[in-house]
Amino acid sequence: MNVVIVGAGPAGSAAAKALAQAGFSVDVFEEHVKIGSPIQCTGIVTSALFEFVEKNNEYITNELKGVRIIAPSGKTLEVPLHEWVICREKFDSFLARKAQEHGARYHTSHKFKEIKENKAVFQSNNKLIEKEFDILIGADGPFSAVGRSAGLIKDRKYYIGSQATITGKFDPEWFLTFFGNCAPGFFAWAVPEGPNRARVGVATKKKVYDYFELLRKRFDGEIVERQAGPIPIYDGAKNVQKDNIYLVGDAAGVCKNTTGGGIITGMWSAKILADSLLKNKDYSKALNPLRRELWIHEKIRNALDQFTEKDYEQLVEFMSKPKVKRILETHPREYPSRFMLNLLFAQPKFLAFAKYVFA
Repeated sequence: MNVVIVGAGPAGSAAAKALAQAGFSVDVFEEHVKIGSPIQCTGIVTSALFEFVEKNNEYITNELKGVRIIAPSGKTLEVPLHEWVICREKFDSFLARKAQEHGARYHTSHKFKEIKENKAVFQSNNKLIEKEFDILIGADGPFSAVGRSAGLIKDRKYYIGSQATITGKFDPEWFLTFFGNCAPGFFAWAVPEGPNRARVGVATKKKVYDYFELLRKRFDGEIVERQAGPIPIYDGAKNVQKDNIYLVGDAAGVCKNTTGGGIITGMWSAKILADSLLKNKDYSKALNPLRRELWIHEKIRNALDQFTEKDYEQLVEFMSKPKVKRILETHPREYPSRFMLNLLFAQPKFLAFAKYVFA
């Protein structure tokens, strides 16, 4: 059975490895010349990543011990966490190599153009190339040309992120998050690659570059590289398949509305798709466990979007309780269903924000 995958990011390569390992004929087509480039990602991950890929120092840039949450007033809360910063170029290449070891074939500089019956049409070096498929998987990012060509994506909404790698002096073990008017409707961040460089960015629905410039003033140092890109806003991931065409990762819109993170959830969706194809299951229904977690993230975001500056100050205060910190430290945020009730028991004052959840 011929599988064509469009996009060589984490979701695409995760699907490629699983299906090639199971004996499928797999071809992966990547638009860019180099896998993993250009980078449009902060690259901070939790321990949940290692449920989907082996941990390897080849792609790990830094190891973190916690987050400093900065409220609008400047009040700072330290929450211990054990997380990692990865280099997306090295990580994506690592995943592609693992898929190739199981027989998947990779084709770079191939831009997807359209679906023509049972063929995917690509442009490469000013030539049109047609590739016949039994299964077509769109792993081609937030704007997914595969999803649009198949009629699966029509009215998707996005956050827009603006980020830069900045030189300077940073605490290499702690990343920063900023909330409130500095990034209305989302948040800003500074994630250290080491003591002398950090990925500093912000995401909002509008005027992102204005907010980035405000954030930039907090840091000295030079901009080494700039990145920007869309982050799909999770809306239920209802349209993820049509006949023998499937979407995974950002193309399916399976990002966390709380943080915009999509590496782990994307690889999770790819694992679900591979299992569904191997066991002849309905992929859309099989996504329900992932949807459940993303639904919780969606409701948390709904609440945060209505927060006042005072609410953010109270949130930081409520999170300072030692029991709350321990829960956050020991549970990856990909699985909120596993710890949300524990948080409420540990800090009943969180219920003060319940009025926002379904408003």
